[in-house]
Amino acid sequence: MKLLFCKNCNDVFRIQVERERICQCGKTRGQYHDDDWNAWYKGKEAIPLGFANSTFVSALANQPETGWGKEFTAFVIQRECKTFENRTHEDN
Repeated sequence: MKLLFCKNCNDVFRIQVERERICQCGKTRGQYHDDDWNAWYKGKEAIPLGFANSTFVSALANQPETGWGKEFTAFVIQRECKTFENRTHEDN
């Protein structure tokens, strides 16, 4: 799962195929392509994030009744990523 973090407003949001998503301050935006795998994002304040889908699904399925909860793997996506294209330069 791909998400975006905006360093300006600290918004974290999931991108979608259906429509472009934008953070609360409007400085970060992105969207999946129709293949639901590749995506793009824009914004000088944008940081691309990812969840390892398998660990996220496992954590959801094994949610404890009490305590800290079940951990899953999340990560900052590398600056140059074939499946998450940074289009910020198009605004210049």
